[in-house]
Amino acid sequence: MSIAVEPLNTASGVSARFTEAARAALARLGIEHLVLSIHQVSFPAGDLDIGYGSPYAPRATEFLAWAAALGFTGVAFGPQGITSRINPSPYDATAFSRNPLHVSVADLVARGLLDERDLASIVADTDADRARYVAAYDAARALLGKAAERALERDGAEPPELRRFRERSSWLEAESRFERIARATKDDDWTRWPEGWRASGERDRTFEMEQCLLFEQHQAFRSAMGRAGLRLYADVAIGTSFRDRALYGDLFLPGYRMGAPPSRTNPDGQPWGYPILDPRRFVEGGASRAFLSARVESLLDDYDGLRIDHPHGWVCPWAYRAEDVDPLRAVQGGARLFESPDLDDHPALAGFARVRPEQIDRERPRYADDWVKSLEPEQVDRYAVAFDQILAALRARGAGPRDLLVEVLSTCPRPLAAVLARHQLGRFRVTQKAKTEDPTDVYRGDQAKREDWIMVGNHDTPPLALVLDRWKGGAEIDRRAAYLASRLAPDPFTRVTLGVRLARDESAMVEGMLAETLVGPAKNVIVFWADLFGERRIYNRPGEVHEENWTLRVPAAFERAWLSGVRGGTAPHWGRVLALALAAKGLDRDDEGRAIRSLLETFDTADLDDGGNTPISTVTGPGVSSGS
Repeated sequence: MSIAVEPLNTASGVSARFTEAARAALARLGIEHLVLSIHQVSFPAGDLDIGYGSPYAPRATEFLAWAAALGFTGVAFGPQGITSRINPSPYDATAFSRNPLHVSVADLVARGLLDERDLASIVADTDADRARYVAAYDAARALLGKAAERALERDGAEPPELRRFRERSSWLEAESRFERIARATKDDDWTRWPEGWRASGERDRTFEMEQCLLFEQHQAFRSAMGRAGLRLYADVAIGTSFRDRALYGDLFLPGYRMGAPPSRTNPDGQPWGYPILDPRRFVEGGASRAFLSARVESLLDDYDGLRIDHPHGWVCPWAYRAEDVDPLRAVQGGARLFESPDLDDHPALAGFARVRPEQIDRERPRYADDWVKSLEPEQVDRYAVAFDQILAALRARGAGPRDLLVEVLSTCPRPLAAVLARHQLGRFRVTQKAKTEDPTDVYRGDQAKREDWIMVGNHDTPPLALVLDRWKGGAEIDRRAAYLASRLAPDPFTRVTLGVRLARDESAMVEGMLAETLVGPAKNVIVFWADLFGERRIYNRPGEVHEENWTLRVPAAFERAWLSGVRGGTAPHWGRVLALALAAKGLDRDDEGRAIRSLLETFDTADLDDGGNTPISTVTGPGVSSGS
């Protein structure tokens, strides 16, 4: 078989020889998507860094060129919206507008919209490995504001790019009026504003130009990533920002909030406090449905696919009373919005029920996957309205279910499972959470289906290095080693020796866990960036307010940091990961396979230190041809 590889004209620090071998290995393994998960804050620091990552900065482009050279085919971002000064969580961000924190200051300087005096007066000392949220928040807004004002002054009354941006952004007017008042009062808490503010106020042209500049940076970035062969995935958060609750307040159901019910991952549940779109306005032509449509269309104008955060919220949300003074107690006593036809403690939900009383299993907890015993086709139609809408928007752009990352985790209630099946959508399999002793566990890699998305961890799990610390000295390390050996070793003899090595060698265990994600049945793989670097620090602690949440960044000198980690055994050797997966599937037994595996396993200094300038070459062995 001949595999042609297009060259990447970037100085990635990874040789073209390795890139070709990695892509050939992924093709043999049948991997359709290999996606790097990284939130915007985590991009590495470069020149003119303000203490917060930017995907649009030159250093970010170099980082993603490096990832593409390792074989990655896509990048999954966190939500892109505006966060508040007191809350850095991207999952509490606005639905439409872009976060000023994501701005590339270097681009504004290159365009002549900022100068050295601006930078000297605003940019403070930064920590390259951690975001300094509040300082960066203030700096980004000040710098972007100055750049926007100069763009307006330089280009006259109405810059043509701003006019075009207004025409494509139906959400802009409402946010612009909101921003005008927020800046005038120096307070974005609209509950403290005077009555009648919604009908008053002029548009904020500076804010509009800021959003236009961010849009232009994103478009340039998207074009560059397209040329590098990387697809971009936006994150559709289930939450609603405080600002959007003011702008779209009439779309939400009074009296109830959305949260996470008790589950295997969170036994106590989580009172998110998010409003729920009113199902009475989610009918054909309704305002709530129009809101979702506008949100999805806006994102698909700028990205190639979507990650759906907590899809339960779009299909079968867990609802709890908003007025309860104890939110945790309230969420534990909540119920699913559409599966509560006759609950004594939630009589208000009966009118929204999509199932009949006899379809409920009263012996099961309300949050159990099988609380609903059965569904009829017309009921599935009603549950699927939001996903039907999302898939229609994808298909209109030539995309489809393969471009949708659906974050179904430990629970998958029957209505959600039916909607996934309707569109042949997969779920997430987070293998570090697997109970390997249970052959039916949902997180085991061998339980995955072709359409699933498999990963060892995500932004809400501890990095693998810390997970292994927890397993050391206990039975789990031996169980995990035996399970992985059964997945990765093709014969009984190698199975025994591999199991012993995995149990004794921490770096081998990490590489084995990554290799398992590549051997199927799932054809879609996600790697959270921290696991690629052998990071030991936590990115986010779900359900906990912590000063270090949402701050961890890729090392500024990422090439050197990763190479050092590979040599020291603290970061996974990506070549060995791919080679191990090939061997597990018996795909290294012909001349071409042996050549690919050999190149992957010897991937080291020569393949990292040549600056990516080695020409695309033929991998030793017949049948593998270079690109042109």
